[in-house]
Amino acid sequence: MRKSISKYLNIRDDQITVTNGADEGLDIVSKIFIDKYTDTIISTPTYSYYNIITKIMGGNTISISRKEKFIDDIENILKTIKKKNNIVFLCSPNNPTGNCIKQKSVIRLLTETDSIIVVDEAYVEFSGNSLINLTNKYDNLIILRTFSKAFSLAGARVGYIVASKKMIDLLNKVRPPNSLSVISLALADIALNNLENVNDNIKFIVNEREKCKNFINNISGVNVFPSEANFLLIKFNNIKSDIIYNLLLKQGLIVRNFNNIKGLENCLRFGIRNSQENNILLNAISEILNKN
Repeated sequence: MRKSISKYLNIRDDQITVTNGADEGLDIVSKIFIDKYTDTIISTPTYSYYNIITKIMGGNTISISRKEKFIDDIENILKTIKKKNNIVFLCSPNNPTGNCIKQKSVIRLLTETDSIIVVDEAYVEFSGNSLINLTNKYDNLIILRTFSKAFSLAGARVGYIVASKKMIDLLNKVRPPNSLSVISLALADIALNNLENVNDNIKFIVNEREKCKNFINNISGVNVFPSEANFLLIKFNNIKSDIIYNLLLKQGLIVRNFNNIKGLENCLRFGIRNSQENNILLNAISEILNKN
């Protein structure tokens, strides 16, 4: 598996360790770097498991609110970080907002601090803005990847970590030896040997994402945020997202409601599907707003 991933990413296989999904990657990282003396810096709103895994390991979470358009507040993160006992979790493209962090921002964190910088690239195939090239230069950078999104293998639970050889050797000390089945590994290997189909699907989803974004931009009372992932985050200006969520649910349409998350009030997120299913959802949202 490591050799197949190495060929896919064009990096050495000793810079890779394979995990049971990206969440096990987070678990492995936390076992090495998080304890009761650790401050975990999290750019919020973002993937909730960063906070959960920190609490499990007894660490302390420090949330740094994102700036306008959900841009990571690098200056504030740098002010908050101490010289040691810190780990920073970043998500790019960010879940659930869809935006990417700039490479120069990550380089600042890597060079101006001694912290471990973890970048979750679960959705990166939909954007193409990976930071893997930096792992050859910085030992304090850890990249998390997965086959769950672009490769459509969420149920197989195959992820991997990319870092310097020095970092991978350290992480392998706590990696469970038998956490993946041979079936899951075989499925991931098949996917890597059918990249043409994978890339075609990615192009289709990106095109559908832009069509959906353009459609929503023409609906009054709704804002759609730019996304480089396989989902869109939308905000309602004149009606509670709870109402929209429940009315969609009655039609059998399931989306994610973020109204109870700070910074995401009145927001819903939906994944990009095929054209017919996307149109059903978008027309339903438009009709609900017209009636309310």
